Amino acid sequence: MVSLTKIRILSLRKLHSMVLVNTFQSVFRPKYWNFDSMKAALCHCRQNGCTQNGRSLHSLLIKNGSRRDLFLGNNLMSFLADFGFIKDARKLFDEMVDRNVVSWTTMISACTRNGKAEESLSIFRQMLDFGEEVPNEHSLSAVLKACGIVRDLEFGRWIHQSFVRLGMEFDVVLMNTALDMYVKCGCLDEARILFDKIPSSNATTWNTMIVGYTENGEMDEAEKLFIQMSGPNVVSYNTLIAGFAKKGNLKALEYAHKMFLEGIKLDVFTFPCVLKTCGSLKFQSMGNQFHSTVMKSGCESEPLVGSALIDMYSKCGSIGEAKKLYDGYRGTGFQLLAVSNSMISGFSSNNHNIPALNLLSKIHRSGLVLDEFTLSSGLKVCSKLQNLRFGIQMHGIIVVYGYHLDHIVGSVLVDLYLNCGSFNKAMAIFTGLPHKDVVTWCGFISGCVQYGLNHSAFYLFKVMLELGIKPDHFVLSSVLKSCSNLAGSPHSHGKQIHGYTVKKGFEIESAMTTSLIDMYSKCGEIDSSLTLFRAVNGVLDTLCWTAIIAGCGQNGKEKEAIGYFGEMLSSGVEPNEVTFLALLSACRHAGLVEEACSYFRAMEDKYGLRPVLEHYCCMVDILGRAGLIKEAWNLISNMPYEPDQTLWNSFLGACEIYDHGDDVISNLVAQHVESTDRSTSVMLSNGYAALGMWDKSIKLKHLIKRLGMKQAGVSWVEVDLS
Repeated sequence: MVSLTKIRILSLRKLHSMVLVNTFQSVFRPKYWNFDSMKAALCHCRQNGCTQNGRSLHSLLIKNGSRRDLFLGNNLMSFLADFGFIKDARKLFDEMVDRNVVSWTTMISACTRNGKAEESLSIFRQMLDFGEEVPNEHSLSAVLKACGIVRDLEFGRWIHQSFVRLGMEFDVVLMNTALDMYVKCGCLDEARILFDKIPSSNATTWNTMIVGYTENGEMDEAEKLFIQMSGPNVVSYNTLIAGFAKKGNLKALEYAHKMFLEGIKLDVFTFPCVLKTCGSLKFQSMGNQFHSTVMKSGCESEPLVGSALIDMYSKCGSIGEAKKLYDGYRGTGFQLLAVSNSMISGFSSNNHNIPALNLLSKIHRSGLVLDEFTLSSGLKVCSKLQNLRFGIQMHGIIVVYGYHLDHIVGSVLVDLYLNCGSFNKAMAIFTGLPHKDVVTWCGFISGCVQYGLNHSAFYLFKVMLELGIKPDHFVLSSVLKSCSNLAGSPHSHGKQIHGYTVKKGFEIESAMTTSLIDMYSKCGEIDSSLTLFRAVNGVLDTLCWTAIIAGCGQNGKEKEAIGYFGEMLSSGVEPNEVTFLALLSACRHAGLVEEACSYFRAMEDKYGLRPVLEHYCCMVDILGRAGLIKEAWNLISNMPYEPDQTLWNSFLGACEIYDHGDDVISNLVAQHVESTDRSTSVMLSNGYAALGMWDKSIKLKHLIKRLGMKQAGVSWVEVDLS
């Protein structure tokens, strides 16, 4: 049964539609050509989104010259801009005989809204040069937005000072726009001064300032402001939660819970933030609870939320749950692509690289246009697999789509070719990128260091400086790493970088100090490392303590390394997995078996850190060097990882040295060791001989000769003969 009220509403809608059609049709009859009918038709087109009718009316106005009317011209320009016909709007503006402040404001606002901020500023300057009209609050607001978009602080500051002189400082909308401009330009101090001066601040004022703090990582200030705010709304909560989520901070979940208790509904912006936090912290149980809330709210089909759910399960290691969610998603087009990107990334992060490539192929075959995120994820998988053939195919797709000049996709392409040993190809792609920022340079230099191209890394750093690009601490850390691996005089290169960091003020940063300590330690200059470490002002972090512990362990100061570990704990700094690896390595060099076993047990029992394969390898080596073959074998048998070649070689070496292995252990090791390299084969042959298994020993030695394996143990040093 349809209610009488609904019938009336439907009748009114039908009548409105008939009036609109009749009004528009009457315009095209010559006898009805007048400004009033055209104004009415144009207003109807704007209000009801009749794009085609509006375009037809535009043609009619050009044909009969009616566009010379100022009111019609302004409305038509606004209509064209509203529907994205910005070029037509600009042409109409330029051809207008008469312009008023509405004309200028409409065009300035249209350019700002349609991503043409530079053009918006140019038109505003033109308006000032002509001096015919005085800008109003709407034109000033639009141009301030443009200043924020292009980060033109100087001009934005001038606009702000100008409207204050004109007595407009009590216009809260205008003041909020100025505040947003300062925030977008990164000037938080000026933004805060303005914030404190706004007399009638509203929710937008507070939210804008909170956004400024969160986007610049100043979460303490953002939280203080949020607490002071009277009646925070959903935007305030989402802004604060997003800031904490970006840092993987538990407070994101706490504020989401508080938001729920205050009766504010979690929305499509809240859920991705809290799910991201659950993934970062590996809180799958909490993630499951939020998943239930998502389903109750009906937001599961939203691509942002669907992607966040897949990402959360992937980061928690539940790739099966993520795949189940993906298979059940019913979106199409760009929505499906967004969710697919998360699934590909999830496969890759869980080392399910083949399924990642299969899904990528499936998406491509379905006809979906891949975006830069899909292509970057696919290239990363190819790089991990060192699958150059598939990578080259993807490179071809990237060129077809026009993403080969994108600096993000280009950087991943460079990494792919570096990882696959094609340095010249990587260099060609890097050189061809039109816009290389400091992040792009850092990626290439770091890639060179990672793949052992240390001379190339140092050369690229010098080129970067010659081009006037200022390196950040990430670039400098990568170059310092390359210095410690260079032949000749690595410390001289490192000292040059050290001098540069002091000159530019980077030395005070903890990350930079850590890199310098690491470089001097690897170059054998432990005294320089200790001097740097002792000169650090303020609180030392985990990375800095770990660097000095590792440095002492590498340079024969094992007792000092253990002493620094004690100081680290006394100062209240928590060790991480790398700290323990450095500590175990120091114990290995000093032969401190009991201490090593104690530290290894403390990792999980006391600090909740799960040992990884590298820790087990180090412990097997420590026990093996001490002749504790059975203990080492028990550790291998009970560890939760598959032993790798390095571990087997270490254990086999210990069996050979101490001749404590038995037939069972030796045969088991022999099954796992690859005898494709001479040093391993020689150890295995000697191990068989030590156990009296002469037939196997002689057979393996004949195999070494027949295969012509390379001689092991060849090395050289450079000597300065001058």
